[in-house]
Amino acid sequence: MLLRFITTTHQLNWASLYYFTKHTRPKAQPHREKTRAKAISDDKSGKIAKSDQEQEQKQQQENLKKKIELEKLRALQPKMHTWSSFYETHIPQTKKIPKTIYLPLNEQPEGRRKHYKKFVQPPVDITEECNQKFEIKQHTYEDPFVQPKRAGLIAVKVGMTAQWDKWGYRHALTVLQLDNNQVVQVVKNDTYTGLQIGAGRVNIKTLKKPQIGHFLKANIPPKKYIKEFPITPENALPVGYMLTARHFTPGQYIDIQGISTGKGFGGTVKRHNFKTQPATHGNSLCHRQLGSTGQRQDPGRVFKGKKMPGHLGNDKVTCEGIQIYRIDAVRQLIYIKGSVPGKPGSIVYLKDSWKAQKKNKELLNFPTLAVENGKEYAKEIVMEAPLEDPEMEETHENDFPKAGEDAED
Repeated sequence: MLLRFITTTHQLNWASLYYFTKHTRPKAQPHREKTRAKAISDDKSGKIAKSDQEQEQKQQQENLKKKIELEKLRALQPKMHTWSSFYETHIPQTKKIPKTIYLPLNEQPEGRRKHYKKFVQPPVDITEECNQKFEIKQHTYEDPFVQPKRAGLIAVKVGMTAQWDKWGYRHALTVLQLDNNQVVQVVKNDTYTGLQIGAGRVNIKTLKKPQIGHFLKANIPPKKYIKEFPITPENALPVGYMLTARHFTPGQYIDIQGISTGKGFGGTVKRHNFKTQPATHGNSLCHRQLGSTGQRQDPGRVFKGKKMPGHLGNDKVTCEGIQIYRIDAVRQLIYIKGSVPGKPGSIVYLKDSWKAQKKNKELLNFPTLAVENGKEYAKEIVMEAPLEDPEMEETHENDFPKAGEDAED
């Protein structure tokens, strides 16, 4: 009746509409609502249970697949030799254990400085087992204008030492260690060729599925560190080939890339080599201050790139033109003249120096040193010292008196 009254009078305003909707609303039926909600919850619970079962089945299938892949990877990992068999085969004459042999990465205990430790036991050498099936031929370049590129290596900074040459000069050396550098992938394109090198050892359980598939495809054990080096096509190496310290030769120049040690917040004197202000003549508490940073009203701002205090270190640094002094092929150690960026235990990348290509051409082996079966190689190679004393003053024959003149005097 109320609706008929409203429609007949044609006075449908907001107040009448609110009154109509308020007083003609159907009464609530709580018992029906409860049964309906219960039915909906039962349906939902059934669907959820089905979806949970399906997810569990899928997860079980994925776990089975992963277990199979992990078993395949474990089969690819090299067999660990006992130290007694190692000494019987490699050191049959002497029974003394060397005292300064560095532990490889895959044998190190967990700890704060796990990479930097001297150990009594020698590392396991598996290069012969890995490289038996490969045949590599070395080649040379007759054209002096050709600029070939070889693969680089991944090394660990161990520490520093020193050595004296035959003239009595002391050379500060940085010790780098290789840990099973192996070719993981050959990247080829119309205009680019690169070699992906892997080093170290990682727990299989920490790998993700794409990484597991990547190493399974290459048929090699999983690697902790991977780096890609651009090369020329003729210097490509087969997948699975193991690179050793003999890849480089003493006397050649290389470029080393690594992350420098972080030193926190540094001032301009330490960070940018600024000159300090005067120590006296009215200077108070401003001896190491920056000084002026701009001009007056014009331009009225500080230019971008202004050298100021800030974070120092922990940056990617490349040291170019560093010379190799010595190579230890048994312990896979490379001794380099001078300093290397990073702390002991940090990872560095080595490659042939691009500034000293002409000097390196006579010393390098392209694509790498091909080890011949049955041929003996030196265990340690040291850079040859100069024939003459480099700091000796040049003398002329007239500076020395003749035998007759001495007799007359």
